[in-house]
Amino acid sequence: MYYFRYQCVFIAAASAPVVSLSQRNLMYFKSLNSRALGSPRPRNVAAFAVALLVGLAAIPSGASAQSAQISGAGLSKVGKDTRKLTANATASAGPSSATGDIQFIHNSPAGLSRFRGTVSCLSSSGGVVKISGTVDKGETATGTLLDGKAFAFTIHAATSPQSFSLPTFADAGSIGACSGSQAVTVPVTELGFRTQ
Repeated sequence: MYYFRYQCVFIAAASAPVVSLSQRNLMYFKSLNSRALGSPRPRNVAAFAVALLVGLAAIPSGASAQSAQISGAGLSKVGKDTRKLTANATASAGPSSATGDIQFIHNSPAGLSRFRGTVSCLSSSGGVVKISGTVDKGETATGTLLDGKAFAFTIHAATSPQSFSLPTFADAGSIGACSGSQAVTVPVTELGFRTQ
């Protein structure tokens, strides 16, 4: 009986597939690779999606657009001079995309100077707004026509009181886009500008 039992064990062992040590190692490394290269766990995918959404939310909307907007009017009464600057302009896709209009009136003992123009550049940084464009129609107190001239203004909208510069005029194309105007400014004594 013992002989028969040993014989059966021997036959079963002989009929089983023989797996060498090298084959076992190969199978082990294949199983490791399949785990490493397999589909990501659902928990890891969810964590990655949350991190991606948080990163996108951290980017301020419209940051690359560099949008700027100004509206309103500033009235300045200093001594015998009264100046009024009215500006309504928007730049939705960078300074050079600006559209809008501007009007300026200066009433002084020397007479009345005024003009209206089309805004072609608008920039805003730290409450300092720079506007440039082309005069549609205008004339100085001495009778000099301003039609077709380039103009530029700088408006300090974040100060108290607000202020705006005296205008700069030049031949078309002679003023840099959004270069601003001269350093001489006058305070806004009435009304005011709104920026965005």
